[in-house]
Amino acid sequence: MKFISIDKVKPNMILDMDIRSFNGKILYEKGTILDEQKIKIIKNNGIFKIPIKNISNEKKLNSYIHTTISKELLEKSFLKTKKIFETLMNTGELNMSEVEEVTAEIINEMSNNFSDKIFVPLKKLKSYDDYLFSHSLNVMILSALIALDMGVKDDELYEIALSGILHDVGKTKIPLEILNAPRKLSSDEFEFVKNHVIYTKEILENSGYNDKRVIEGSIEHHERFDGTGYIFKKKGKDISLYGRILALSDVYDALTSKRSYKDPWTPYKTISYMLSHVNKDFDPDIAQNLINSLGLFPPGMCVMLNDNSKGIIIGTNRNNKMKPIVKVNNDIIDLNEEKNIRIVKILDYQPIDDF
Repeated sequence: MKFISIDKVKPNMILDMDIRSFNGKILYEKGTILDEQKIKIIKNNGIFKIPIKNISNEKKLNSYIHTTISKELLEKSFLKTKKIFETLMNTGELNMSEVEEVTAEIINEMSNNFSDKIFVPLKKLKSYDDYLFSHSLNVMILSALIALDMGVKDDELYEIALSGILHDVGKTKIPLEILNAPRKLSSDEFEFVKNHVIYTKEILENSGYNDKRVIEGSIEHHERFDGTGYIFKKKGKDISLYGRILALSDVYDALTSKRSYKDPWTPYKTISYMLSHVNKDFDPDIAQNLINSLGLFPPGMCVMLNDNSKGIIIGTNRNNKMKPIVKVNNDIIDLNEEKNIRIVKILDYQPIDDF
């Protein structure tokens, strides 16, 4: 058991035994996560050393931030999504009940865990052939994240997420040798790939699905705010809300993913690009919701701090987008609380392992 001075205790540390007041009443039980108010109350009770638990990195991470989706659910949802798409490829049939089940599970967990300090895990690509499946899942997660920041709830949140997972079902009609070609597509091939938007609409309608808002969102993710997108050349607010949300989610995941023909962009480069294209490609208001959730320093970014230490962003302070949560070796540092520590440089490399 490790006792430390109350003056050195920081928010999010965890008590290793019960703390009692003058009269023996339990102030806080073992396992309590401390905050500034609790620390002040303990100090006001004349307690100047308290036992702090040595905890694992995973538990330490969870004491700082809310992981919006567990690794277990993320992997299970990916396998289900892959099965749905492979069945569609092989039989031409889309099992909407399974799509709805995946969506409902993700939305339920994200809604329960959405808070001011968040980490949003996305499915990392393990095989180029898995891109369509992982991308569809990631676009669903990112779209739901944007919607949660907008204050969207219940049926509308579910519909936006459903649009996300369905947005590329039309690509099951595009040969994999074109989708995963390790080169720039010819003009004819690119025109063919554009048709996946129409194929998506056909697949949904043939499956008996007729929710207009979900279908609109699914087929409008390549429309652009200035009218230069495809296929319908819609512009501004003529693009549905769902379509404008999916446009951001689709591009963010595409740029940060490794493909057969390109290396992934860093989260910082991707966010910078997207900010430079608001009003042109993206709705500026919805872009702000994405920034609110991912921060100006999105999770996954490697940085150097002013003490020359190197770390990786693992979480976002939604109330202070300039002050993320950083993992440095075995330490987790909330820059919103550590006023003397700051980011001085963005590093180009990305971590290989999960963080």
